[in-house]
Amino acid sequence: MSNKLMDRFSPGLRKIIRNIGWLSGEKVLGMILNLSIGIYVIRYLGSEDFGKLSYCLSLVELFGAIAKLGLDGVVVRDLVQDEESTPEILGTAVILKLFSSIVTLALIAWAVLALKGDAQTYWIAMVIAGGLIFNSTEVIDFWFQSKVMARSIVIIRSIKLVLSSTAKLLFIVLRLPLNAFVWLILADAVMMAAGTIWIYLKQNQSILAWKFNFTRAIALLKDSYPLILSGVMVVIYMKIDQIMLGNLVNNEAVGNYAAAVRFSEVWYFFPVAICASVFPAIIRAREKSKQEYYDRLQQLYDLMAWISLLIAIAMTFLSGILVDALLGQGYAEAGDILALHIWAGPFVFLGVARSKWLIVENFTRFNFATTILGAIANVWLNFVLIPTYGGVGAAIATVISYAVSSHVACFIYPRMFNCGWMLTKALFVPLRVRQNFIYLNKVKKILN
Repeated sequence: MSNKLMDRFSPGLRKIIRNIGWLSGEKVLGMILNLSIGIYVIRYLGSEDFGKLSYCLSLVELFGAIAKLGLDGVVVRDLVQDEESTPEILGTAVILKLFSSIVTLALIAWAVLALKGDAQTYWIAMVIAGGLIFNSTEVIDFWFQSKVMARSIVIIRSIKLVLSSTAKLLFIVLRLPLNAFVWLILADAVMMAAGTIWIYLKQNQSILAWKFNFTRAIALLKDSYPLILSGVMVVIYMKIDQIMLGNLVNNEAVGNYAAAVRFSEVWYFFPVAICASVFPAIIRAREKSKQEYYDRLQQLYDLMAWISLLIAIAMTFLSGILVDALLGQGYAEAGDILALHIWAGPFVFLGVARSKWLIVENFTRFNFATTILGAIANVWLNFVLIPTYGGVGAAIATVISYAVSSHVACFIYPRMFNCGWMLTKALFVPLRVRQNFIYLNKVKKILN
């Protein structure tokens, strides 16, 4: 975007646009590298080893939601609203996350032994889980989000991504075994932690100034505990399918499904990048005017719907060709899985946007209730569909459970009816011709 055009926007809007640009640029780089290098890794490991690695990653992510403590949005909110207490907020958050990471490691060790029990799966899961300790430094990322300053942290993440991708290619050239890729996942976490701390210090900030406050910890947990549980439930209906495929079918089925999901979930950076950038502005809009606040929310929902629907339609028709060309016949089933799984996208996009509204309204308990509903639906549907349809059944279960959690559940609770209606309008945005003309005229007015 040209400087002349950017000068027409308000300083706040310019900051948001630049922030989205940096986040989107990083995710586009990630999408390119993860798809291109990921394809080589998937082909090199084969469906059996790739399925085993994906199974362990899903298991760690499932319990890793506990280590996150649901603090992401809550900490960003507090940093925006109470800037003077930044050292206390960050210090308290990092101690909470370190403690929860240690507890999570013990839970993962128990879960692997209970579900699988074989030595290799246990070793892979525990090495990957070691990265949770280093992920505690992501509280620094929350500080950058509150300042709408994505540039620095994006550079660090991009450098880590390039180094990691280069290492994967080297491993393939050297014909290294699965264990090398497992250690690399832990090394990624260590590199990210070191880089995040370094870039924070470069901003003339001091970790030594951080301090733990017990009262603050209780306040954070009080606001975030529904998000802890809902985070677990989100991961359940995002990753339980791979765990259930591994236990009900085999590692090869997990490999096919995980390969398809790679192509489907690679687009999920759009709602995260956009919502992370506009979140502070939405909080401030609420303080000015309810009408402006809800107008901005509807515009955000409509944008999420347009992007996700266009992606879903394109990928539905291209899935078979894409998978056959890039992964080969060893992953033949992945094309059919992708054509179905991609339709979870619209509900994921809208769910990310809705979660920001729930945090602003401090309505996190409802978020927990809807994610429980989605998780229950997903587990039950997986039990019904996976034995007969395998990975295709898991994809169908995922789409239905995402729809239940992010949209249908809004019509169960009266206070959420308005939100449900706004999301419904967004899903039908291609048919709202008049509104689309209004959006186009606004874009033309800005450009002209």
